[in-house]
Amino acid sequence: MSRRCMVSCALATFACGGDTHDGPGVVTTSGATASDDTTDAATSSADTSAGSIDLGGECEPAAPGPGIVVTDAGALAGIDLPGGGFALLGVPFAAPPTGALRFAAPAPVACWSDVRDATAHGPRCPQLDGEDGPVVGDEDCLTLDVWTPAADDGARPVLFFVHGGGNSLGGIDDPLYDGEVLARELDVVVVTTNYRLGALGFLADPSLVDGEGIAGNWGLMDLLAALEWTQANAAGLGGDPDRVLLFGQSAGAVDVCALLGVPRAQGLFAAAAVHSGTCRQREPGQYAMQTGTPFLAASGCAGADDVPECLRALTADAIVTTEPTGFPSVSALSQSWGPYVDGVLLPRSTLDAMAAGTHVDVPLVIGATAQETARDIPELTEAQYVAAVEASFGMVLGAMVLEQYPVADYATPTDAYIAVTSDAKFVCAARTAARAAAGQRSAVYRYHFAYDGYTTFGNNTATAFHGVELPYLFRSFAALGLPTNADDAVMIDQMGVAWTTFAATGTPALEGATWPAYDAALDDAALLDVPIGTVEGVRTAQCDFWDGLLPG
Repeated sequence: MSRRCMVSCALATFACGGDTHDGPGVVTTSGATASDDTTDAATSSADTSAGSIDLGGECEPAAPGPGIVVTDAGALAGIDLPGGGFALLGVPFAAPPTGALRFAAPAPVACWSDVRDATAHGPRCPQLDGEDGPVVGDEDCLTLDVWTPAADDGARPVLFFVHGGGNSLGGIDDPLYDGEVLARELDVVVVTTNYRLGALGFLADPSLVDGEGIAGNWGLMDLLAALEWTQANAAGLGGDPDRVLLFGQSAGAVDVCALLGVPRAQGLFAAAAVHSGTCRQREPGQYAMQTGTPFLAASGCAGADDVPECLRALTADAIVTTEPTGFPSVSALSQSWGPYVDGVLLPRSTLDAMAAGTHVDVPLVIGATAQETARDIPELTEAQYVAAVEASFGMVLGAMVLEQYPVADYATPTDAYIAVTSDAKFVCAARTAARAAAGQRSAVYRYHFAYDGYTTFGNNTATAFHGVELPYLFRSFAALGLPTNADDAVMIDQMGVAWTTFAATGTPALEGATWPAYDAALDDAALLDVPIGTVEGVRTAQCDFWDGLLPG
């Protein structure tokens, strides 16, 4: 099965969503590159004509016209959506990161003078389509998608999403992240963005240090550039640049929390939400040992006279397939590509910055699902469970883990290992970050997503697994071709109210309940389930155990 389908399939247990969204008027040709050609675009509407506002910048604005939205780099013709509102797809926010710009900070996108077609997703950044390939995507991938009810002066909250995939996979062409329904039904602007992945996005080596003293973290800088684009263009797209919620899931959550530790991100977003991701980044030595050093050796460039020239001469396919590829596993406790503490862009781990009060101090929502790794772990016997724990932690620490998580406490050995990996990697990492940030000026809100009331097919068991919350938040069930039941509808409403209220006000709201700010003494959280509520003592004993054993 291709990785592109894995997320949607897992979410469904239901069925594998296709790569296209066949909704009326929406073109989602996967991998298509947006054209620079002038277009007639049958996209005119009263709403989009209001988008012919000159948003400033150094580019000469195109002549206004029906269905034309003017950004700071040029005019765009998007998709007029039959249900209301419109979309801009495949919008470039930075120059193609090729040639001399490979392994470099993103450069400004060149202005265009004609009306640019924005009706198809841009390509994914280069990645493996399965653990053994093939390679898909294109290096000219720094594009974003926008959905908005209208390009007017509505000053709506903006929801800016960073996709997951282990910082090695994924893209915004996934129908899971289709923002059409979310934007229209909750009257918000939705922005989703691509960013460089794997070695192309996160390779750090002293030979690649730029003029600012930064090597690596290229993907993180791509996200900064996309946020800067959003700040520059939100008002002309019906959004409020002062009410941008930055949120991400899995590796996207890791990147969001890394941005909370980046001083230059200050002012680019007003609130943040971290879905199932750590806020601790690796130090340079550890990161090099796990990623850069083995990658350079395998690439054949380690002994080259000019390492950057050697790396830039490699094909994208060669780079993507060089080990470590970083092909992710939700249950794996190790890390591959991602943000690291480079001392310049990211001066210190975000967790340390939170404790010191030097992070980007904005209201924060953070949490995890109850059974994060449930879709990533096969059926285990008790002997296999013991062996898996010992393989992950060694004999000494493994014995401590087995004592904390005895098989007798769980329905099956598989459930025990799901609990071990979910707590260690996600649930307790969320608590660690919540505690680190809770003492600062802005409020922190923790959640525990436990809902498993969706419809399953075949012999699949419903669990609150990694990423299960996303179709409820994006309201993307139709785009994924998935059914919903009455409880799903309740959860969709609850997620929408909570996240859009958080974007609008900095305080999340729950229907019929109060979402309290995190209190370490109570170890509390919003319990996202049907019925919704709050809970105290979320895996407290287990997280106390991990606090003494592992970093957050």
